Amino acid sequence: MKIIWESLSVQHLLLLRVVDQISKQLIFRAKYLLLFLLVFLESMLLIAADEKKSIVLEFSLYDFEEAYFEAVDQLLDEHEKISGNRLVPPSAERVALKVNTRAGEGLSTPLNLVRATIQSLESRGYERNSILIIDYSSFNLKNAGFYEEEKEGTFYFEGCPVLALSSLKYFEPDWHYDSPIPPLLKDQPFNQSTDFSISDFTDYLDYQETAIFRKSFLPIPLLFEVDFWINLAVGLDDPILGVDGALANASLWNVSNHLRFLANQSTAAVAVAEILGIPELNQHLKLHFVALEEFQFIGGPFYNSLYSRVQPKLWMSSDPVALDRLLVDLINQERRENGFDELPSPNLQLSYASKIGLGEDSIDSIVIKNINEEQ
Repeated sequence: MKIIWESLSVQHLLLLRVVDQISKQLIFRAKYLLLFLLVFLESMLLIAADEKKSIVLEFSLYDFEEAYFEAVDQLLDEHEKISGNRLVPPSAERVALKVNTRAGEGLSTPLNLVRATIQSLESRGYERNSILIIDYSSFNLKNAGFYEEEKEGTFYFEGCPVLALSSLKYFEPDWHYDSPIPPLLKDQPFNQSTDFSISDFTDYLDYQETAIFRKSFLPIPLLFEVDFWINLAVGLDDPILGVDGALANASLWNVSNHLRFLANQSTAAVAVAEILGIPELNQHLKLHFVALEEFQFIGGPFYNSLYSRVQPKLWMSSDPVALDRLLVDLINQERRENGFDELPSPNLQLSYASKIGLGEDSIDSIVIKNINEEQ
């Protein structure tokens, strides 16, 4: 019995050693497995962070004429390569270009940029009479050179119909942005450039109670009548918005009664974000261009050549917030160099738009990719 017991004891001891070795191996492997999982998770987080970065494509212009045609073609080609989506006519076979003529003739969307975009879209299958050019004020569109000819009550530029939203023909009662912000007051020094005004009412109480002036109507062509639309913005400082760039041109300058939002920075910023966040308006918005042929760093919102600068570059992105953030930095750089204070920070317009997912306002989340200097 003693021999058997000793034999069992030896076997038990050997078994414990085997179990201990297996346990150590399992713990060792578990440690490596845990380390692998941690490294893998960290790499996934880094990839996710990298995927969140907004890409701004940049083209360096050698002039402001022929270079635009080369620039737009290459930028759109690069976008199609990155997105995997061709900008070709799928259904409505119509496309729109939203230009900005608000600051006046000296600082409107460059005509050569518009010509280049028209030509590039035409090469992709769109006919010129199906490429709409849209802005708010008919007066500003005319002064900027977009009214080349008139046929049957419609103005054309390079064979493309030009639509002025101030005519009120492109709004419908059921499609509006409703806001409790009051309408423009008599003593505010702005011209709404519409076919109606406060003088149409016998007294201010009638005006205040008129529901139409508490609504900002949305552009029906951009909502339902195009395959997609492209935002062709410019860059200048604005005393309320901080910067009038891609965000403002795609939102405020697309709706009626928009000047009521310019009472202060908060109301303007909320309106910009909420209008551009309307799904029907945003779903067909493909790209934003910012022309730096001329930009203004102080003295806005109207053109002043003394405070304008030239940057021979064209920016394009699907992220309007990133573009406006770059504009803010560009404007601030010029302000510092010329002895002016920087724009107020933070810019509420960018902050609100970023919070509702319209883009990235952190400079660390923006990558500029120059597509012709790298070649």
